Amino acid sequence: MLRGRELPPLDALVIFEAAARLGNFSRAGLELGLTQSAISRQVNKLEAFLGSKLFTRTTSGVLLTPTGQTYSAEVGRILNDILGVTDGVRAWTGPRQVTIACSRAIADLWIMPRLGRMEAAIPSLELRLRVTDDVLHLRLDEFDLAVFYRREKPVGVAATILGREEIIPVCSPGAPRLGDTLDPILLSIEDPLREWLDWPDWIMAAQANLPTATRFWKLGGYQLAVEAAVGGLGITLGWTWLIREHLNSGKLVPAHDYTLASEGCFYLLRPADRHQRRIAREVADWLISSNEGDVS
Repeated sequence: MLRGRELPPLDALVIFEAAARLGNFSRAGLELGLTQSAISRQVNKLEAFLGSKLFTRTTSGVLLTPTGQTYSAEVGRILNDILGVTDGVRAWTGPRQVTIACSRAIADLWIMPRLGRMEAAIPSLELRLRVTDDVLHLRLDEFDLAVFYRREKPVGVAATILGREEIIPVCSPGAPRLGDTLDPILLSIEDPLREWLDWPDWIMAAQANLPTATRFWKLGGYQLAVEAAVGGLGITLGWTWLIREHLNSGKLVPAHDYTLASEGCFYLLRPADRHQRRIAREVADWLISSNEGDVS
């Protein structure tokens, strides 16, 4: 990506960031262990490279020009990102260490029930579980493997389908099914980052007519909605891949006959532009094997 493109002098970027943040070449020099004149030379070098003035000098220090303000904001952000990535690499390196990123629902309902079997199958594994529902801002350098729902097949990663999106209302055994009560409670979650379908999508697809006394309870996470349904508090939408163990054990049963299938899938993701270590491949293969029978 960098071939044929000239990078700015990297030392000068660090010096520029300090000078911009402190508003004074002398204070920047004290922070970096350099003289004021050395700071000035590096700033001049960067300005010559850019062809733009970054500072105006004042009697008390320096002020950023409009160009300098814009450049400073971006350089500061990038250097902070580099520091974060570097700290992560330094803190998390080793032959048996694997970082798995996933959403909260997948962590609660799919990853956690497998951890005991994973530990037994892969001795000496050191696992880091990175839980986030903000997959759009997850960087590829933050994980070795990831498990997420996506409406469309992700790009820039190697993606293996673990399960397809199939949704059916579910409730506890013995609880009224949808249509058997005049005041059902439909359990949902409050999650602005979630791409998944929700009750309005299912109701429209099923052409279901709900009683006027129907109530919607929005809970803080999908696991809470599942637990509430298991406890007999209402009916939740069941993503069959996620709640397979609940269905197989009989803790949850279908509350309606209609199943909504979409193009969305649950994927195992691997960074495509990075060599995958043996232990990461071993964990990926185990996850896929543990999932056999769950891909429809």
